[in-house]
Amino acid sequence: MELTGPWLAQTASDARRRSFPLNDLDESDWTKLPVPGQWRFTKEFADQNGPLLYRTRFNAPAPTSQQRSWLEIGGIFSQGDIWLDGSYLQATEGYFFGHTIEITTALKTQNEHLLAIEVTSPPQAPAGQQRTLTGTTQQNGNPGGIWQPISIRQTGPISLLQQRIICTDANPTVASLAIRVVVDADQPQLAVFHTTILGIDHRHQQPLAAGQNTVEWPIRVPHPPLWWPHELGDQPLHQITLAVTDQHGTPSDQTTQHIGFRSIRMHHHQWRINEQRLFLRGANLGPLNNNLTSINEKQAQQVVTQALEANLNLLRLAGHIAHPALYTACDQAGLLLWQDMPLRGEYHRSIRSQATHQAREMVNLLGHHPSIIVWCAHDTPDAPDTTKAAPRSLDHQKPTWSRAVLDRSIRREIQRKDPSRPALSQSGMLPNLANYQEANSHLWFGWHDGQVTDLDPYLSHRPGAGRFVSAFGSHSVPNQLTPDQANWPTLDPAQLNTSNDQQLDVLLRRFPPENFTDPAAWVTATQQHQAHLLKTQIEILRRRKYRPVGGFTFDQLLATEPATSSSILNHQGHPKPAYAAVTAACQPTLVMANPLEATYTSDQTLTTNITVVHDGPQPLGLTRITAQLTFGGQTHTSVWEGNIDADLVMHIGQITQNLTGPPGPIELKLQLTTDQLTTTNHYQSNIAT
Repeated sequence: MELTGPWLAQTASDARRRSFPLNDLDESDWTKLPVPGQWRFTKEFADQNGPLLYRTRFNAPAPTSQQRSWLEIGGIFSQGDIWLDGSYLQATEGYFFGHTIEITTALKTQNEHLLAIEVTSPPQAPAGQQRTLTGTTQQNGNPGGIWQPISIRQTGPISLLQQRIICTDANPTVASLAIRVVVDADQPQLAVFHTTILGIDHRHQQPLAAGQNTVEWPIRVPHPPLWWPHELGDQPLHQITLAVTDQHGTPSDQTTQHIGFRSIRMHHHQWRINEQRLFLRGANLGPLNNNLTSINEKQAQQVVTQALEANLNLLRLAGHIAHPALYTACDQAGLLLWQDMPLRGEYHRSIRSQATHQAREMVNLLGHHPSIIVWCAHDTPDAPDTTKAAPRSLDHQKPTWSRAVLDRSIRREIQRKDPSRPALSQSGMLPNLANYQEANSHLWFGWHDGQVTDLDPYLSHRPGAGRFVSAFGSHSVPNQLTPDQANWPTLDPAQLNTSNDQQLDVLLRRFPPENFTDPAAWVTATQQHQAHLLKTQIEILRRRKYRPVGGFTFDQLLATEPATSSSILNHQGHPKPAYAAVTAACQPTLVMANPLEATYTSDQTLTTNITVVHDGPQPLGLTRITAQLTFGGQTHTSVWEGNIDADLVMHIGQITQNLTGPPGPIELKLQLTTDQLTTTNHYQSNIAT
């Protein structure tokens, strides 16, 4: 029984708090509000930070003597106080997981009921003072509200309150599952837990005490069909049913989930899925929509499709827990996920206990999804310096409370609950003594500071910083935010809708408006720079594949609103020019050259190395690479042939050419051809006057 539809709502005050749970309250000045929903998307409460008081009335039949009734809160953003028929039930905290409360006695007392909830969603606090775990979901406004359904569920005397299913290991011979459930028994008794998967019924007997019990048991599944990332194989998913009966076999409660059998290994960011090594090509992804309740299966599948069409095999869910539809879509499509906790920036020291609790809830909620290959406790614990392309190494050697205490506490809790996946303490940290193996860096060459190609010498000098680069890129202005011609070159910062003033400063420093004749040319320049940066830096990282780079995630795939951002898809899912550049640079098999200089002079020598990177699990066999260098009306062709093995990067040869002739364009075209595949790449420069 779902309690959806319009509820009544009103802003909280001390007087209203005392009376809002009462049945005889005058509701004439209360406003109807959709549930599920978020109050910022309603006319009456769009500018409110809350708290808001919610009320709804419902009728429910009384449970029988062998039934128990439970109120299931799907998701409150982010804190709730629950009242039923004037009696206080429970407080909740945490937006992404549900809460279950027994209401059997209340439903036996009467048929008409009043459910009242005070919902609190505190606004973001200054650095170091934040006390709620909302991560990136709060960066574009207050998401407060009852954003997931609320329902009433009936069970027998033994109720399943929570379950965690983890595939701890898998190979073609056997898969191992670790199952943990929390059940509530109305009295001491013997229970039988049935686990059904692939047509096999596994049984586990357990004596229960009255009240809550935690029960754990392992299962081994013979000859499991393995789940693979989309470029390595198929994605078989299997329904697993958990049921509990009493000792006489009378059913009491059951639940179902889907699971895929696979194993994960990571060492120094070298990743193996089912013992098959895989180079990770990914993008960061925030919430699919600011309106969390509007996200649906179709939108999730569209984002997954666009990621796969861009030749990506990984999404990093940066600083948030996503909508359930996204995890299902990734499981079905074989798109891998890096899952962050909803933490970004600095937090108040009082959150440590709540953070470890929510880490457990994250694993309980998401642990069965085969697409999730890594957990991360904290996204960007240190505020980035937008005047530097890379942080100072010394700054990341110094311990802070967030990095040394909070993040490690969360990581340890995750590792205890899920030993099957790697767990990282944070993202955006250079290698240091405390986290050398798990370090992953955020490098902003060509955006915060420096030139696009400065990434290459930086990684030569500090190779450990390139093991995994989990954020890089630049911001661009979408076409729909093109400034007005009438006021050019004066800009309205509010119209550009940048994420913060620091990013606006970087944008104006990179692209001074007074250097452009009109706003359209300025917008085009920001987009072309973004495309050039991502293509160039992705190729730099792929050229260092496994030496030591194990993968990357650029920033970012999708915008959630019309905004100047680092996304390559706008808020409607329409591609910017950078989307095509990423698609080309992330081809599983790619022939590439070292970046050309921006300009050359006549009689200067052009020198570049030709490299092939092949991420596929099968050899290419006999391969032909052709390079055509055109300038001054002449084309110079070089050809190489040879065999290319699976999953490698190979230096093919070098082009050295003296540039003679008049000023003009230079174009380098590359083509790789096999019996099964043809792929191309191209580069441009010019001979200056």
